[in-house]
Amino acid sequence: MINLSPRHRYIILAVILFFAGVILLYVPNVVGIADNTDFIRISRPSGFLLDNNLKFFYFQRRFEYIKSFDNLYDFAGFVLNPETKDEIGLKSTMFLFVKAAQLADGTVSYLRYGKIEHFDIAALSTVFLLLHAVSVTLIYKALKTGKTAYDLFILLFLLTVFYNMGYILYYNSLFGESATLAGFLMWFSVLLNMVHNNEVKYPALILYFTSGIIFAGAKVANIPLGFLIAVFSIYFLFIAKTPGKRIFVLLGICLTVSASASFYREIPEWMAKPNNYHSIFYGILKGSDTPEEELQKLGIDTKYAVLANTTVYDDLDGFDVFGEEFQKEVHDKVGPLEVSLYYLRNPGRMFEKLKLSAESSVFIRPTYLGNYSIEDDTEIVKFVKRNSIWEWIRKQFNGYAFGAVTSVFLLYFSVTLYQFYLLKKKKVNRSAGFILMKFTLMIFAGSQWIFPVIGNGEADLIKHMFLFNLLLDTMIVLLIGDILKLMTENMLNRQIVLSFLAFFVVFFVLISADGRISGNKVLLFGRYKGQPLEWEVLEETDGYYFVVAKNIVEFRPFSGNTNYWPESDIKAWLNDDSEKGFLYEFSENEKNRILPMKRRTVIPPAFADRKEYGSRPLYWFCIPGYASQNYDSAYQVENTEKVFLLSIKEWENHDFKKIKGVPYWLRTPYTIGTTVRIVGEDGYVYHKKADTENIGVLPAMIIKKQ
Repeated sequence: MINLSPRHRYIILAVILFFAGVILLYVPNVVGIADNTDFIRISRPSGFLLDNNLKFFYFQRRFEYIKSFDNLYDFAGFVLNPETKDEIGLKSTMFLFVKAAQLADGTVSYLRYGKIEHFDIAALSTVFLLLHAVSVTLIYKALKTGKTAYDLFILLFLLTVFYNMGYILYYNSLFGESATLAGFLMWFSVLLNMVHNNEVKYPALILYFTSGIIFAGAKVANIPLGFLIAVFSIYFLFIAKTPGKRIFVLLGICLTVSASASFYREIPEWMAKPNNYHSIFYGILKGSDTPEEELQKLGIDTKYAVLANTTVYDDLDGFDVFGEEFQKEVHDKVGPLEVSLYYLRNPGRMFEKLKLSAESSVFIRPTYLGNYSIEDDTEIVKFVKRNSIWEWIRKQFNGYAFGAVTSVFLLYFSVTLYQFYLLKKKKVNRSAGFILMKFTLMIFAGSQWIFPVIGNGEADLIKHMFLFNLLLDTMIVLLIGDILKLMTENMLNRQIVLSFLAFFVVFFVLISADGRISGNKVLLFGRYKGQPLEWEVLEETDGYYFVVAKNIVEFRPFSGNTNYWPESDIKAWLNDDSEKGFLYEFSENEKNRILPMKRRTVIPPAFADRKEYGSRPLYWFCIPGYASQNYDSAYQVENTEKVFLLSIKEWENHDFKKIKGVPYWLRTPYTIGTTVRIVGEDGYVYHKKADTENIGVLPAMIIKKQ
């Protein structure tokens, strides 16, 4: 048997993890994340083109350069100094990884084909996966307990969390989240090992400050944490054993502060003003019953109250977000500091936003961006499911997310306090730096729980909660490692841990069952394909029942080429009593008992000229409890309905068995093209093209009492 040194074992583990990441991203299909129109921030300054026909719906792997190259020298010069007119002006450390990937991919292309015409994003994910594997290996090294069973559990848990597809899919994208993920994990893994060993070495310090700056500069939202990293780094001045190391640490702190300040100064106006607009009008004012009062608190003229619940992409009634008047009367008066102070002075509103942010954090990946290329699957916004168990666990906490997040913070804080107590009593081998690091991580996560709303309101909130998710999951990983370590040291009773685990399992099973069971009255009414139909009663009056089918009755497209419910094929089919229609096997008495009633239906922006009610499109949000958003003010028409599909508001407002294990249609359209909102097999709201065939039909109707 070969006797490997610990270092060689860690190297082998890192190699295995790297190839595990490659397999997850490339076997059997190449997967990534589709563009949401943000890719241009990276692609245009980098000199390659986007396929706008793929955005939102499909992942794009290859990007064509604005010109081809037949020698490496010219290509390298182009990559380092692109011949493009950069109107974007975004400064991000993401460009470092993109340029490295371009050079590597271009070299391979030239050696294989003698020319360079495309950028293959596989080169970018390869760079990230290498860093990712090293970081996870270092985290495992620091968390090991010395007990084989516990160490194996820690390793498997690290794989479950940090190799979840929700995270590594970002590596096959041009989003700054990929640099955020790689930069943070490298920074944290180096930090964890330094405080674990309670010493600083030059190579570790170089990696620590470099990765910290990369992390801080990856996205605008990360910049405040760059300053916090600098503050934490003061600790190393006290444990550095030589003047040279202390000087090096001081230089690193100064460089981190300087870089973070530079990143902040370089935020382009086209990004800063919309973000600030959203923080006010799609944040503070969103959902407020008294927008005028909120504006008065902020010192803004109440004439702007008409902009409540709007984004910069809406019709803003003639207001110019980038104009001088708006700058003077809004942007100059209220910025991130004033928004932060508003929430501190209005804790009720802050609680609402924290609750929404917690619910939005159950997802790791964006829920409106596809993972497959159009070559591999023509279904739009299709999600890859392999190695997604951690995200699945997270999604079960819908409706309970605030309590779950709060519980993680409380448990993490309690364990850390206990470790601090043991440290003071000298009962465990921990450094003060380890305790300080844990509190710092908690501060990082706590700040990112509310920072997205402060910085950008509720706009694209699920995607903007990515950093919070990463920090929270890191807290959970550290918490698990600490508990196992304390058990190994006999400082934590195993029975207490097992009791807590049993409580969690029971609670998890109960909340997972929510949405899959129902106590509603069930009626038998009508037949389809020779079988009696069961209906759940959603509402009962003296004269009628409002019911929805208990089970999916059929799988069929919503319509051939429209997401406009009044003219859809599925509406015609549901109300058809011919041999091919849904009502064919209903008796005459049953058909006569189906009451026609007026119902409002949201219509897509393309049909806004037909609206009878509302003033803007229905905003998108996939989280049950928040999905109907501005339903009452959205474009709507009123029609007489007999057999119909539930609207998103009807679906959300009534309690019934909503999770069917398969996706099914709502009658509410999405805003793009011919897409329609559906309920996914997990009970969240997504969207598909109207002609998609594998979506279930869940009819609803009003039945007259006999």
